[in-house]
Amino acid sequence: MSADGLKKLTIEHLRGSVSPFALPFEKGKKLTVVYGENGTGKSTICDAFEFLGKGKVGSLENRGLGKTNKYWHSVGKKPADVAVILETLDGSSCRATIVKSDVVANPSASRPQVEVLRRSQILALVEAKPGDRYTTISRFIDVSGVEISEAALHQLIRDLKENREVAVARVQENQDAIGQFWESAAKPGTDSLAWADTESKRDPNSSDAEVAALTVLQAAYSRFGDYPSRLKSAKEAVQTAKDAAATAQVKAQKCVQTIAADAGEVMGVLESARAYLHKHPAPTVCPLCESADKVQGLDQRITERLASFSDLQNAQVQTKTTGANVQRAEQQLNMLRENAKKHSEDFETARARFTWSADIMMPATPAPPDIEALEIWLAGSAHLPAEWKKAETDRQDKKQFIGTLKRALKTYTENVQAQKELDILLPKLNRALEIVAEERHLFSDSILAKIAAEVGRIYELVHPGEGLNKISLELDPDKRASLEIGSSFCETDAPPQAYFSDSHLDTLGLCVFLALATLDGPEKTVLVLDDILASVDEPHVDRLIEMLYAEAIKFRHCLITTHYRPWKQKLRWGWLKNDQCQFIELSKWTNQQGMTLIRSIPDVERLRALLAETSPDAQLVCAKAGVILEAVLDFLTQLYESKVPRRPGGLYTLGDLLPSIESKLRNALQVEVQIKDASGGFNYQTKSLTPILNELIRIAQARNVFGCHFNALSFELLDSDALGFGQNVLNLVEILTDPDAGWPRNSKSGKYWANSGETRRLHPLKQPT
Repeated sequence: MSADGLKKLTIEHLRGSVSPFALPFEKGKKLTVVYGENGTGKSTICDAFEFLGKGKVGSLENRGLGKTNKYWHSVGKKPADVAVILETLDGSSCRATIVKSDVVANPSASRPQVEVLRRSQILALVEAKPGDRYTTISRFIDVSGVEISEAALHQLIRDLKENREVAVARVQENQDAIGQFWESAAKPGTDSLAWADTESKRDPNSSDAEVAALTVLQAAYSRFGDYPSRLKSAKEAVQTAKDAAATAQVKAQKCVQTIAADAGEVMGVLESARAYLHKHPAPTVCPLCESADKVQGLDQRITERLASFSDLQNAQVQTKTTGANVQRAEQQLNMLRENAKKHSEDFETARARFTWSADIMMPATPAPPDIEALEIWLAGSAHLPAEWKKAETDRQDKKQFIGTLKRALKTYTENVQAQKELDILLPKLNRALEIVAEERHLFSDSILAKIAAEVGRIYELVHPGEGLNKISLELDPDKRASLEIGSSFCETDAPPQAYFSDSHLDTLGLCVFLALATLDGPEKTVLVLDDILASVDEPHVDRLIEMLYAEAIKFRHCLITTHYRPWKQKLRWGWLKNDQCQFIELSKWTNQQGMTLIRSIPDVERLRALLAETSPDAQLVCAKAGVILEAVLDFLTQLYESKVPRRPGGLYTLGDLLPSIESKLRNALQVEVQIKDASGGFNYQTKSLTPILNELIRIAQARNVFGCHFNALSFELLDSDALGFGQNVLNLVEILTDPDAGWPRNSKSGKYWANSGETRRLHPLKQPT
């Protein structure tokens, strides 16, 4: 939102605003004081600013309500009905509403920056635990980025220290491992590391060709292993096949001998006869010879004769099969012999292909090409495969050893180098960490010193000369995020909450809050102080409001709520500075109308308006003039320390205050009124108050109203006297005060009393003697 002045705040159905409530702001006034008795809706105005700026309602927090947003809307309304609109003098506005339990400002870029301080927060700020107090100011000394970097650097140092310890341990481990390798190699030379360096430079692949040749040789030799048993099995298979073939041949011959030569033709006749008998199972005669003899059992006899022919066929098939088996077995035996011969050649080829090392043994004779001699040859070389395997393993172990030794030596070298680098790096990192911590402390301390100085300066404005402005804010070096508040009391350093009164602590808390708020872009900040002045005693009221005005001009706007009645009178009459603030009064809250404003037209303007009417109401004019005259006489008698009778309750009469301005003072009272001439320059015109005061005394004496209270004057004066009385009071207050610059209460010149900007100069400075 633009940092232009505020124009109007509208509150719809938030908390106490049961009906829409509008709070207009006077142009050119950065300080607004809202007065109202308890329960008139002052906190709702503060909540509206906080709702708009921060999306929350702080007055409901810390009351044991849990989640408070269900209590934000007015009774009988819904969250969607809540709205807060802030309009500015440049024509822009920002509207905040509740959308799905979230406060949404539209447009979001126009959302104002708001800081709210409530009575409950003041002592909490001073009396809070150091950790909670730090949270309050943490955003002003936010070094979270530095702390993250510092923590990362600290963690890096810790990790590198661990890495160094690991590197040292690994250096020792690598050294021990290399020493063990050296011992296992019978400690050649005088130094294990020098030996390891020499050994690691050997070619680990120098034995690869021989290992590959050994692998081929062993594979070729392994093919011989089952040839003796396979030869035996093949020979037995040939013999078994020949025996089976001879048996089948004998059986076939026997069958042939029992069967006639025309057996084939006879089988055909018999098979036809069996087919006939199958169709005609009970013939009476033989179907061939038509004889009735031996017809009985003819079918069985035919079956028996066909069976004898079948045995012959089977025997013939068996003879053929066994003959084929003999041929197949002999072929397999021959193939086995050929394979053995080829494998014998392959072995010799593998044997002759490489020039073997001396430790690799070979068979005494070449592998025999005849399978029959292979068994004896294998028996003579049976020990060689184990030797070859051992030689292969030795060479592979040697290769692996060189690789392991090389890695161990490399790891040792790297760890030694890492240790050396860390020995150089760690001191530098530790120093960098120290520098970061020192700079962070310097930055935080400088900000805290600035805040403390500002707190002391503001505090001295309210409590001048009391010696309580030596405020200190310090971070506890032994605790993280812990803030201590210190002060000086009777030349003794002590926490303020130990000796300060509640009023002094309230002022201190307010000063701390203002100092912090000033750090965070005050020209963009709407500062809201909710009923914070209850404990401030009378002697400090004037200085406190002067301080708030002086600080308020630094902010975009400052709004103060109060129910303190003396403030109402002082602000109403502008005794502090009439131009410093806008005074607003709230009337009693009702559940029908909610919050309402009492018309805040100044009494002087109302008196002028009453006198300007065509037929002025003398009673109203006199009543309003009496109230104004009481304020003027109260001001003058206090300023010049005039003698005034003391009365219980402070209810003075005209006869108490008017005669207190004795003749010497009355004749000396005059005011230099600043006037702007035609050329735009300023000069002063001196006006005496004596004629006006004398006329007021005359009216009072003529009508014998010295004993009347100011509010009762209208019942004692005639209409003409009442109107004259009112006009003289209006003339008196117009000469004495400036509607913008206020009452002449400043005596810094040492010659007269002046208001802000010296538009009024009241003489004399002191009561004439």
